[in-house]
Amino acid sequence: AREESMFAINEKVYIAQGVDFLPSGHQFRLFKPEEVEYQPFCDDFGPMNMSSVVHFIEQLQEEMEAHPDAKIIYSVPDDARSLSNAVFLLGAYMIIALNKRAAEVVECFDWLDETTVEHFRDATHVPADFRLRLEDCWRGLEKGVQLGWVCATTDGEFWGDINILEYRHYDSPCNGDFHEVVPGRFIAFQGPKDLGGKEYHDDDRGHRSFSPAVYADIFASDFGVAAVVRLNEAEYDAGVFEERGVRHHDLCFDDCTCPPPGVAR
Repeated sequence: AREESMFAINEKVYIAQGVDFLPSGHQFRLFKPEEVEYQPFCDDFGPMNMSSVVHFIEQLQEEMEAHPDAKIIYSVPDDARSLSNAVFLLGAYMIIALNKRAAEVVECFDWLDETTVEHFRDATHVPADFRLRLEDCWRGLEKGVQLGWVCATTDGEFWGDINILEYRHYDSPCNGDFHEVVPGRFIAFQGPKDLGGKEYHDDDRGHRSFSPAVYADIFASDFGVAAVVRLNEAEYDAGVFEERGVRHHDLCFDDCTCPPPGVAR
């Protein structure tokens, strides 16, 4: 039989593993959020992106509003990676929706140890040589709140500087798969490819590639991008960006590796 464990986050919300059902009644509600998952590239498993964070917060708040007199039990699968993602989401909820500091969140989860969670890692299949702790993620989110980049929404669309509808649109691999990492300053996106005049191409695995013109048009007209830095191998004509007034630079290095000192400088 599986060992059940349950811990209180506050007087209203609990997190539990090994709990699949609860006795009937109105005292407890089993909470299993939908469509909140991480899409791995390799052996990476998290942390969740802003779309998942916002979706989680929305669902949790809806559950509490619908059942104001019940205690909400967030049910999590038994493995360490699932617990890590679930704890990150609860901590993100506390920072964004409850205005908690990262240090307070860490204290709330002081029952966690190295045997119950797994630190996040880079997107490779080789053994990780660097681990990202939950506290690191929460402190980064706390900094975003302090800078006004993210905050609890008042209209359902803007979470601070993040337009969550726009974020979800471009987060989709079908719409470009890019993210504004620092609002107004920095975008990360997958490398375009020359596609013989086509805007995009879907391969046999269902992966979609885009031409440089797709990104160049969006970046120049909607985001005011001034320069693009290519880190991966050259698979497109940089002139497509330059023709639209976007400067282009090459700092290429092997995928899934650390940039060499010359590139980093």
